[in-house]
Amino acid sequence: MMNTMIPLTVANTLNQTAKQRIEAKPSQTLKQVVQAQKLSPEGDFDVYDQMGKVISNQSVANHRDNTVYVGVAKVAGGAIGGISRQEFNQLKTIEFPRIRHITKYSSDAHVGALVLTLPGVTSHRDTSTVFYTVLIDLRSLPALPSAYVLSPKSSEIQHSNIYRSQVFAIAPNRELSAICTGDSFRDQWAAEWQHNPCNRLMKFGVFIDHLIHVLKHPNPDDYAREV
Repeated sequence: MMNTMIPLTVANTLNQTAKQRIEAKPSQTLKQVVQAQKLSPEGDFDVYDQMGKVISNQSVANHRDNTVYVGVAKVAGGAIGGISRQEFNQLKTIEFPRIRHITKYSSDAHVGALVLTLPGVTSHRDTSTVFYTVLIDLRSLPALPSAYVLSPKSSEIQHSNIYRSQVFAIAPNRELSAICTGDSFRDQWAAEWQHNPCNRLMKFGVFIDHLIHVLKHPNPDDYAREV
C-alpha cells in the first residue's frame, strides 16, 4: 500500500542547526502539523519556506520532502518585529556607526535583521583579534535572537563555538555559520529576559554583550565545530 503520509523536515528559525524529520497527514496545513508535533515556539508563529515566504496555511501535500522553517509570526501589513527604527538609529549613532539593516526584513517602523562587526579571537589556541561580520535575526524578540557569521568564511574560522556553514531561511542564497550562544544562556534568556519589562534595546544589548563574550572566549569543551 502506498504511504499516504507526507515526509518533511521542520527547522526552528532560532536554532536551525536542529532539524526534525516528521510525517504528516496530507489533509493538514503546515501550521496545524507544527502545532500537533509540538514544534511551535511560544506565542503566535508562522511557517516559512526557504525564501522567507509565509506558507503557514498551505497544505502539507504541497511540501513533500521539503524543509520548512518555524518562527515568529509576520506582522500584518508587512511590518516585521524586531527593534524600532528609533532604537536602530540610537545604535548607529552611539555604539555601532557601521551597523546596517537588512531591507527584506525591515520596514519604516521596525528593523528585523541587521549586520554589524564584533570583536573576537581566532581560537582558544590563538588569541589574536578577529573582527567578525555578524548577521543578527531580531524578528523573534523578545524571544532569543539568532546570530550568524558572514565573514570570515567558514573554511577560515577556527573558533570552536561557531558552526560550520549551511543554508538558513534568513539568507537562502548563501551559506552562513551560526554562532552557538549556549544552552545555559538560552535558559537564562527565557527565565530572565524574554518577559522582562525592560525595553527591547536593553535586551538587544544583553544579547550583543553575550555574543562578544562568546567570540572573545572560545569554549572547546562545548564545541560547535572541532578545531
